[in-house]
Amino acid sequence: MALRVKTKLGFIDGSIKRLTSHKADYLNWEKVDSMVMAWIINSTNPSLHRSISNATTGRDVWLDLEERFAQTNAPRIHQLWRSLCLMEQEHDTSMTKFYTKFKTLIDELNEQHPLPECTCRASKELIQREEDHHVHLFLGCLDNERFAHVKATILNTDPLPSLRHTFNFILREEARFTAEKEKNNKVESGSRSIHFALANRKGEMGPT
Repeated sequence: MALRVKTKLGFIDGSIKRLTSHKADYLNWEKVDSMVMAWIINSTNPSLHRSISNATTGRDVWLDLEERFAQTNAPRIHQLWRSLCLMEQEHDTSMTKFYTKFKTLIDELNEQHPLPECTCRASKELIQREEDHHVHLFLGCLDNERFAHVKATILNTDPLPSLRHTFNFILREEARFTAEKEKNNKVESGSRSIHFALANRKGEMGPT
């Protein structure tokens, strides 16, 4: 990202070719390429510096790191799908925290396995189908006892709301559930206090 912002991505993806020393702009190319190399090296773990510092160009450094650390997407995609399918919200985890974790996995999955580029009329349908999959996955992670009613409402909506709107529906239901639970706890606590006070009063009065 930093290289793209500084319009230097071409030095590592091969689109900016290495110049030979007799070219007029060679010194400028060498200066910028050395700067790119320094950025990459300074961004890596110090334990790698010795093995990559002898490379001659920024692209050589990049290819060396790519060869050592790049891996096929399939294992990671499988791991992401497995994590999503097995996710469940724990009772002590807030909905906001849980959704953030879920959305992080979804975003990485979209990055690892993006939808194919399409300019036909089916592209909108493909995007909607993908969004529906995410909504079903998210709802499947939630506790049926707490969210059965709102889940049924969402699933009976046609078309399904977006993942973001689904989260907002669930968030409101969580707030309602929490408020109701706190109200019941106060009523129960008040009942216990009254019962305790009456018991104490009866004890003070003694047997009749």
